[in-house]
Amino acid sequence: MQTSETENRYFVRTMIVGKETVGKTCLLKRLLKEDISDVTSTDGVDIVVRRCKINIEDGKWIIGKEIDDDKVSRIKRALDPNAKKRVTQNMQVDEKNLKRSEDDEMSTHQKYTSDTKDSLDKSDYKNESAILAMSEDLTTDSKVNLDQNGDTNESSSLVMPADSTSDAKFNQDNNEEKKESSSLVMPDDLVSNVFSKTADNTLSNLYALCELWDFAGQKEFYATHQAFLTSSAVYLVVADMKDDISKQGLSQCFADFQHIGEYVDFWFDSIHCHRTTKERPMYGHFDPPIILVFTGKDKYKNEADFMKREKELNGQLDQVLGFRSKYHHLHNKFYLSNIDDSDEEFEKLRYAIYETARKMGNWGKAFPLKWILLEHLIEINKNNGKNFINFTEMSNLAKHPDINILEKKDLLLFLRFQHNVGNIIFFENILDLIILRPQWLADAFRCLVSDRVDNRRLHHLEDLTLFKHQGKISDSLIKELFESKDGSQFSGQKNNLYKVMEKLDIIVKIENSSYYMMPSAMPSSTFDVVCEKFGILTQNCKRTSWLCFKFEFLPPSFFNHISAWFIRTYNPSKVEGGIALYRGICMFDIDRSGGTKILVTMSTDTIAFQIVTFSEHHAGFGSACSKIYIEVSRLFEDIKQRYRVIMSFKLHFKCSDGYYFQDIFEYEKLTVEKECFCIQHKQMHRSDQIISPWMNNEVKEIPDRTKINTTQDDKNPGSKNIFSF
Repeated sequence: MQTSETENRYFVRTMIVGKETVGKTCLLKRLLKEDISDVTSTDGVDIVVRRCKINIEDGKWIIGKEIDDDKVSRIKRALDPNAKKRVTQNMQVDEKNLKRSEDDEMSTHQKYTSDTKDSLDKSDYKNESAILAMSEDLTTDSKVNLDQNGDTNESSSLVMPADSTSDAKFNQDNNEEKKESSSLVMPDDLVSNVFSKTADNTLSNLYALCELWDFAGQKEFYATHQAFLTSSAVYLVVADMKDDISKQGLSQCFADFQHIGEYVDFWFDSIHCHRTTKERPMYGHFDPPIILVFTGKDKYKNEADFMKREKELNGQLDQVLGFRSKYHHLHNKFYLSNIDDSDEEFEKLRYAIYETARKMGNWGKAFPLKWILLEHLIEINKNNGKNFINFTEMSNLAKHPDINILEKKDLLLFLRFQHNVGNIIFFENILDLIILRPQWLADAFRCLVSDRVDNRRLHHLEDLTLFKHQGKISDSLIKELFESKDGSQFSGQKNNLYKVMEKLDIIVKIENSSYYMMPSAMPSSTFDVVCEKFGILTQNCKRTSWLCFKFEFLPPSFFNHISAWFIRTYNPSKVEGGIALYRGICMFDIDRSGGTKILVTMSTDTIAFQIVTFSEHHAGFGSACSKIYIEVSRLFEDIKQRYRVIMSFKLHFKCSDGYYFQDIFEYEKLTVEKECFCIQHKQMHRSDQIISPWMNNEVKEIPDRTKINTTQDDKNPGSKNIFSF
C-alpha cells in the first residue's frame, strides 16, 4: 500500500446543553424518533453513539438501534481514488456557504492519492491483508492534513510533558508488552475481520457518523463538563420559552453567582471560551456553532401570545448578545414543543444540524487509512469489555502488522484526533489512562457529583455529612460511592480515576491526610461573613490593596482551578468548625505562624486577592505580594494551556478597605495618574500606594500627567498586563 492512502472523515458531534428541566433529554429523544413518556432528568452526561448517521448528499438522518459505521466503504474509498471521485461528483454542496472550498479539499486529496492504484479487484479487499501494511512515515504532519499540535482547538486537552512527542520508537521490554497486552483482543488478519462484518461489499453513499451528548443542567456538574466540551461540536443551547435570556443585575455575591447557569448568555459565554480563533472571519461565524432551541412552545396555544413572546425573546437576545462577539456563534433558532410538534418540525432541526456541521473547519478532513483500522481494533476491544487502556497497550494495538504505527509522535497524533471527535478521552500527561468509552468516565464523575445517593447503603455517614457540609471527602467514602452506584465497573481503577479527577481539579488531596477537597462541593459563604469570622475589618488587621483580574466572562469552574492550586500550595486557614474554604471565597495561611493570610475571592467577573496580617511585628507586604502576583500569573497561563480556552481579562486594583467587585481602578490609568478618585470613599488615593505592594518589580515612579504627550501612550507599561487566553 502507498503512503498516500487517506479517507475524508465526516462526523457530527452534537452537544445538548442548558439549565435543568428545559427538555434537553426529551429533545434528544425526539431527534432520534423515540418515545418521551418515561423521560427522567439526566444525571451527569449521557452519550448516544451508533444510533444515527447522516447522508452528506442530502442531510437525511439514518436512525436505528445499532448503526453501522461504514468501515468497509471508507476503506474502499481510501484505496480507490476513482470511487471517491464518483461519490464527490454526486454531492450537491453549496460551495459558497462552506468555510473551506471544495477546490482546496480536492487539491489536497489529489496530492494524497496521486500514486494510488486506479482500481482494485473486489476480492483483493477480502483476501489481501498484506496490502494494508503501510510505511512507518505515513502519519507525518504534512501527509495527514492535520496540525502536529492538533489539540489547539480542544478545551479539555492537558499540557504534555516535554518528552511526550519524542520521535524515538517505543522500546518497551518484550515481556512487559506481552504482560500488558495479555487481555487485549488482537485478530491476526485485521482486514479480513473488517470485511467479514458485512456480506455487502459494494460502495455505499458517504455518511457522517453522528453522536449526541446530553449534559445535565444541574450546577453541580459544571465542573465536570470541561472534560467533554470541545470546539469540534455543534452545540444545541436549549432554553424554555418562558424563561428570560439573562437576569440583569445579578448580585456580585458568589452565593448568587452559582445560579447564573440558568441563563442563556452563560452558555454562550462558556462556548465562546472554546472558539477556535480569537478573530472572527469577516461576515463569518465563530466555531463552535450554536443552534438555539426554545422549548415549551405548547404553552403558547394562542398564535398572538406566541408571536409576542418570540418578539420579546428576540429583543432580549439583541440586548444581551447583539454587540458581543459571542453572538457570532449563533447559526439558527428554533421554537419547538417536545410534546405537540410533529416529526416534520424536528426534521428541520436535524437538517439544520447537518447544514451547520458541514460549514465547520473539521468537515471532510483527510486522515490515513491505517487510522480506520486502529479505530476498528479499539472498537473490538471496547466490545470485549475494555473501558480503558494505558499508553503501552495502545502502542501495542498500533503495532499490529496491518496498522504498523511505530512512531510515538504518530500515535499521539491519532489519539489527539480521536479525542477531538469524541471517540476517546485522552489526557497527554496521564498516559496510564486512555478512556476508550467516554461514558465510563462520565459515570465515574457522576458517582461523586450527583446528589442521587441512597444513604441507606452507605456506612460512612459521618464522612457523608462532612462532605455535604464542607466539601471534604474521605478516601473510604469515595470507594463506597463508586461501589454503591456502579458496582464493580470501577474496581481496581481507583488510582487512575484519582489521577484524572486531580488533573481536572475535581478533587484535591489534602496534605498529610486521607481526605480530599472537592472545590465544586465547598459550601457557600459571603465576603462579609468571612471577614467577621477572622476579624479582618478590625483595627488589629493590616491589609494590602486588592489585586483584581477582571474578566470579560468568568466560568464558575475557573475558581475551582484557582482554589485547587492554593489548596495544594498553602495551608487553608482554620476557622471555628472547620477550614475557611468556601465556594467563591477562601482563606490561606502564607506563613508558619498563621498570622499572615491571603484572601482569594471572586465575583461575577472578577478574581481578587488581598493579603492580611495580624502580626504586630510585620515589616511589610512587598515580597509576599509580588510572589503571589508572579505565581497567580503563571497559574492563569497554565490554565490557558491545559484547557485550551480563550478568555480575556485586565489587571485592576482597589484600595485596601474597598469593595473588590465594584468601582475598581484600571492598572493602565494608575500608571499615568499620580492620584485616583475613589467613588466608594469619596476621596483621592495615591496610585503608587495602591500598586506598589503587588508590582514591586514593575512599578516605576508615576509620571506627572501634564508632562505626558501622546507618543508616550505606546510606551505605557500597563499594556503588557492585558492577558488573553
